[in-house]
Amino acid sequence: MDALLTVEEKFGGTVIDPCCGGGNIPNRLKMAGCDALSSDIVDRNGAADLLGSFEIILPEIPHESVISNPPYNLAREFIDCALKHTTDRVCVLLRLAFLEGMKRREWFGTVPLARVWVSSRRMSMPPGGSDVPAKGGAIAYAWFVFEHGHRGPAQIGFLPDVGMGTINAEGDLGLSGE
Repeated sequence: MDALLTVEEKFGGTVIDPCCGGGNIPNRLKMAGCDALSSDIVDRNGAADLLGSFEIILPEIPHESVISNPPYNLAREFIDCALKHTTDRVCVLLRLAFLEGMKRREWFGTVPLARVWVSSRRMSMPPGGSDVPAKGGAIAYAWFVFEHGHRGPAQIGFLPDVGMGTINAEGDLGLSGE
């Protein structure tokens, strides 16, 4: 999360994470001075400001941007819904393999994918709200940034090595070295 905030322009207005899990993303956004809201279908340790699915929350709560780590199997539906209800950006943390597939290739031509920020280190992604220790991951991840008004091909860049280590008490989704 810290690495994304380093490479993206400051987020104005309200940012919501409608799949907040344990609250790591909204906690980091708040620490960075963003007006952040959190929601999820289940409240894990009081992390969610609101309860409900993203299909219900996103149309109901005013916000400019979405930053989230949505369920991979719902990623496309999540992005489509988020784009309908935002005016700035939709940033989603997904497996780099999300770029693959013929159906997605066609879909990518219909959405404003502006940037893909690749983590050159494997992120540690223990389940939200669990006591599983963070350690080196095995899957390549990237932040996919969809920006209203973007035209043309997406830019690809690499995330800086910010917040390396584990998820700390402040909810830092750091990068874990291999």
